[in-house]
Amino acid sequence: MTNFWKLKDFRPFSVLYAYIEHEDYLADALFIQEQISVRFSQEMVKNGEKYHVIFGRVRKKDCEKFEKALEKLPDKMLLCGHTDYADFCNDIDEKLRLGMKELLA
Repeated sequence: MTNFWKLKDFRPFSVLYAYIEHEDYLADALFIQEQISVRFSQEMVKNGEKYHVIFGRVRKKDCEKFEKALEKLPDKMLLCGHTDYADFCNDIDEKLRLGMKELLA
């Protein structure tokens, strides 16, 4: 399951990420626990959805810690009762991949 994407960017000291988050912002506690500074830039949400796509920038030296923190997010979602998180992430990932195939075809 993919719940985050590393996006191409031209900044020398930071990396732009997009990740799927719950409306309660459960990943924030993981970032604090791992002492990761994230500069949030945008948030996308479809009306009525409880999951958001968050765009944020992380220092290059923190990328590994950031990705490890997001790997813990599905477990935290399950503990909080959000059993459809993995399905939502898989659906978004599939839509992105299909869109890329259409662009490259």
